[in-house]
Amino acid sequence: MISDRVHGLVRLHFVLKVAVGLALFWSIVWVLHLFVHGNDLEPVKYLGISLLIPSAAIIELLAREKKRRSLCGLSRRAIWSITQREILFVLVAIFGILVMRQNSDISRLFLASYVLIYSVWIAWMNQVGHRALQRRLFQNGKRGSAGTVIVAPPNKIESDTAMHMSGSLPGAELLGYVSYGGGGAAIDAPHFPFPNLGDFSDLVDICRSCGARLLLVLGLDEKPELVRSLQESCDSLGMRLIWIDDKADRFGGNLDAFQSGSKLYVTNWREPLEDPGNRFLKRSFDLAVSGAVSLTILPPLMVFVWMLHRIFSPGPLFYLQPRTGRNGDVFQMIKFRTMHVNDTPGVQAKKGDPRIFPGGDLLRKTSLDEMPQFFNVFVGNMSVVGPRPHFTDHDEQFSEIIGDYPVRQFAKPGITGLAQVKGCRGETETERKIRQRVRLDHFYLRRWSLLLDICIICDTAVQIVFPPKSAR
Repeated sequence: MISDRVHGLVRLHFVLKVAVGLALFWSIVWVLHLFVHGNDLEPVKYLGISLLIPSAAIIELLAREKKRRSLCGLSRRAIWSITQREILFVLVAIFGILVMRQNSDISRLFLASYVLIYSVWIAWMNQVGHRALQRRLFQNGKRGSAGTVIVAPPNKIESDTAMHMSGSLPGAELLGYVSYGGGGAAIDAPHFPFPNLGDFSDLVDICRSCGARLLLVLGLDEKPELVRSLQESCDSLGMRLIWIDDKADRFGGNLDAFQSGSKLYVTNWREPLEDPGNRFLKRSFDLAVSGAVSLTILPPLMVFVWMLHRIFSPGPLFYLQPRTGRNGDVFQMIKFRTMHVNDTPGVQAKKGDPRIFPGGDLLRKTSLDEMPQFFNVFVGNMSVVGPRPHFTDHDEQFSEIIGDYPVRQFAKPGITGLAQVKGCRGETETERKIRQRVRLDHFYLRRWSLLLDICIICDTAVQIVFPPKSAR
């Protein structure tokens, strides 16, 4: 999760700077061509110079120290130093080529305008834009930014270590701290302007009451058993846990780590979808698929289902169900109605359920009743592939049975999922079935790739034509 976020943010921030830098370049060229110089300025002569901008930017990034490639946690002075360096690399590349080629055809007005505007753009993106990008990318739906609670010994907070560490994490917005080993007393730390949230023994209740989404733990290197306990607590709350430990090899499981200077950030979940590039790829894929299905397949299917309703069970075409989405946000999931209008909408369907009208059996066995969820995908509540969303009360029940059940809410729910194509569909009347679904959902979160999504979609298409026995 940490390395995915940091590396993805570096790539996205870099691409945005270069893309807008090129857009500014050609905008100035065409403005001068159309309104100032006319035919005296030929845009084709500027093509070679435009290629120098991404080339110089790539060379500067690769030549920079690895620990300074991410701007997270750096001081404004350090960021300004990097900004000057980036601008200098581009200027040297442009003017160096002009001098070597002794090219006098390039407009001096263009050079002055571009140098000024490009410098302002890079300075803004480094000082302001990357922070705005973090907030936009890693906000948690309706809950806003990722509220972060710090757990650390008093000396870590008093020395301002906690403040520095939290500033290095993309998307972390501090809510306050809980002192471990300090008896819950307030810390005398004038440079740490966040409140003491309470006693360490009440940590779970504190995180639940303040809606925290991330727990940052420092200074517990010699207490691995406590870190394991915190890991279980965070999984039960659907929170992410990050601890800083120089001996990460002591802990087993699904670890992810990121090195920042001399510090090693370790988390208990590896999440490819925390990489902004991967999220953009998945969202683009979702929009393409949902848009195509909504325009081509859904209209005639809606007519077919409407006719079934008129024959077997007159009533509304669609049925809205409140389901739990990403980060626990509740949304209205759209389905074709497959039951007679009844007073028990929250009761899970069973084999031979009398509420299902005859035509509804066909829709459920072929999963055609799920097709309107492509509308949910298009507006962003769901994804084509992901953990299937459950009723909100079922989520509460399953969370009591399986401690790390809420972890599946790290990703958007899907119309289909790995668990479904592996046969985990239908009723979840036993604990074994619930655990099997959750295990596959967690595997999907850790191993996501676009190829995996495509394979799941292909398997789902086969199961629509040849429904498995578990389909109802």
